[in-house]
Amino acid sequence: MEINDISKELQDWIHAEQRAGRSLDMDRICKQLREIRERHNSTPVSDSIGLSPEEMHNVIYGPFSSQCVVELNTLEKSQYDKIPLVRQTLFLLNTLIEKELKLTKLGWLPLKIVAEAYHLGQPEWIIEELKQKRINEYEAGPVRMARIILELLGWIKTRKGMLSLTAKGRKAFSDIDAAANEILRFSLVGVGLHTFDRYDEDRIGNWGMAYSVWLLNKYGSEWHLGDFYKEYYQKVFKFPGNYDAYETRVFMRLFYWLGIVEQRLNRHVGPPFKEEYRKTDLLSMIFSFK
Repeated sequence: MEINDISKELQDWIHAEQRAGRSLDMDRICKQLREIRERHNSTPVSDSIGLSPEEMHNVIYGPFSSQCVVELNTLEKSQYDKIPLVRQTLFLLNTLIEKELKLTKLGWLPLKIVAEAYHLGQPEWIIEELKQKRINEYEAGPVRMARIILELLGWIKTRKGMLSLTAKGRKAFSDIDAAANEILRFSLVGVGLHTFDRYDEDRIGNWGMAYSVWLLNKYGSEWHLGDFYKEYYQKVFKFPGNYDAYETRVFMRLFYWLGIVEQRLNRHVGPPFKEEYRKTDLLSMIFSFK
């Protein structure tokens, strides 16, 4: 129900009351308007797979909060260690607790650190296919993501070619459970996934991340192509641009890096063959669904 629908329903009610000869005052009109709005806010919307307007509002503007239908759980270190991207980010944080890192001339992480961090996470298809022994930071997406998370959180800094922890980073490390929780939360809502591609529209995928997690939980028990999820997302978020960015940013990268999806090549559709996805047990560990 749109604002115009609410207005029309209120006008119809006013006309009916007038025809019935009942008196109207602002108190009665305001009361009726509140009742219409409350009914509107609690009515599921078909395009958003049964979520009401109020629930969708919280999904978009309060993602993973206690008011959202998808809430981020508070975990322990042993559980955070099961999440590949969090594990990689904590490794980098722990490395910097012990020593500063001298970056390459172009400002990238040392190859040794990249290799160690990479092998703590999800295998990247192109790296595995080419059997690369020398892995650069810009080739290992989740390692690059780990560094970006720490930089945007203000926990690390670069000065004169050296990467080191900030005072804020050292403080964060003193409570590793809280630090891991913040890393996880920030990976979902704090990093622009368009950083890793050249698609035009930055908002696709980044906007409504909790809705994407909701979709995965609802349909992820079975294998589905990325196009399946893209269609649901596009019904709600009508941005200009190429919506192929959605699968790439959300499923192929972030959800895969977090380990909440497994992926495989569907050889029954195509060529070109496309990836399809299914949720893992980590999804229910990380999130609660209402």
